[in-house]
Amino acid sequence: MPTNSPTRSAPRPSEGATAGAITDGMLSTMLPNVCTDSVAASARSGRVSVFTVGESTRAAIHDRQGAMRHAGECALRFLPGASTRNRMPADRRLALLAPVVFAALAGCAQLGLGRDPWPPVIFVHGRGDSAASWQTMIWRFESNGWPRQRLFAIDMPYPPADSGDPMQHLSDEVDHVLASTRTSKAVVVGSSSGGYVVRSSVKNGAAAKTALRTALLDGAHDDFVPRSPFNDSRVFERTWQFAAGELPRRLAIVPESAPVLDGRIEQPDSHRPMAGARVEIYEVVPLTGERLGAPVHAATTGADGRWGPMTARSDAPYEFVVAAPGFAVTHVYRSAFPRSSNIVDMQPVRLTAAERAAGSVVLMSRPRGYFQLRRDHASLDGAALPGVSAGAPGVSESKLVLPPAPVRTVVAECNNERIAARSWPAAQNHAVVVELHY
Repeated sequence: MPTNSPTRSAPRPSEGATAGAITDGMLSTMLPNVCTDSVAASARSGRVSVFTVGESTRAAIHDRQGAMRHAGECALRFLPGASTRNRMPADRRLALLAPVVFAALAGCAQLGLGRDPWPPVIFVHGRGDSAASWQTMIWRFESNGWPRQRLFAIDMPYPPADSGDPMQHLSDEVDHVLASTRTSKAVVVGSSSGGYVVRSSVKNGAAAKTALRTALLDGAHDDFVPRSPFNDSRVFERTWQFAAGELPRRLAIVPESAPVLDGRIEQPDSHRPMAGARVEIYEVVPLTGERLGAPVHAATTGADGRWGPMTARSDAPYEFVVAAPGFAVTHVYRSAFPRSSNIVDMQPVRLTAAERAAGSVVLMSRPRGYFQLRRDHASLDGAALPGVSAGAPGVSESKLVLPPAPVRTVVAECNNERIAARSWPAAQNHAVVVELHY
């Protein structure tokens, strides 16, 4: 099921400028690899047009008199054949791209207009990622007033193995969101291979039976390298502009005073929930990672794998301890959560025999982006990231194996985010994960 979490009022998006519609021939020329028949059908109905500006594309939803009601912009570089310059791996990471955006329309409704100014937004992750990939994107949507209960991040069944029918899964999720929100239209945002699933589902799969009309934008400029706070904001800005029809009021994340956290413990390398996992959460000293007293929350997961909810402090870092049979006791260190989230998902770690013979194993993880040493200031335990080269980005994890020694502080830094962890002993089957927000 999609994850979302209560509403707050905000200004209604404004309408866009005016522009003329385009022809099916122009669509075929500009978008040879972008679900052209669906886009053309929408254009013929007077609902959607797409045009290019240099190396970017712009989509607009028109009424039958030709007035443009919505616009969005991003580079057309993601789908096969759309670019020979995008050399990044095509199956990873939200921040590689200005996302695939589908404006899902029903009947003659105009996205962002009519009785519902805030249609539900459904975020679809790529291969190897999870719903949690969208955490900062959702925080920025909320910070600009989009109602929290209209934002959905779904877990797809395919990463990393092709299990189940992702197109049918997406169609079921869209149906569920539309039914639960009592709406007839939605915005679907897909990253990486999630965009392929969305496109295929609408063009060839079960979603085609729901009479959705789609406008597809996608791609990554070469300068959209993953992932710095600047580029993260750019991806959000373009996604918001397409969904809302205007620029966002702010790019920063607005903190909450008492964020509520929740999430699932999942089987490694899948999104299946793990029952029977023991979770304890500690507030820690920001500079050292040492615990400040007893657990602030403890739970054992049920069939749904959920460990929360827990009311947190927006200025406090936390240690999440996950203990599950067959796995190392996994200590996950996170920086302070500025806002609520119910996609704080975690997976326990297995140690190899060689790793259990070491002093401590510390994994630094950036699940919402790659490390790019020519752009990012990043270090682990005061040194360069093990296993991360200065070349093109493509690595989102770095593993530090320490020799046997007393437990001490290990600091992970990336740009403006600093997390202090503790070097728990691998010989006692403990593993350490430092997960970055940004």
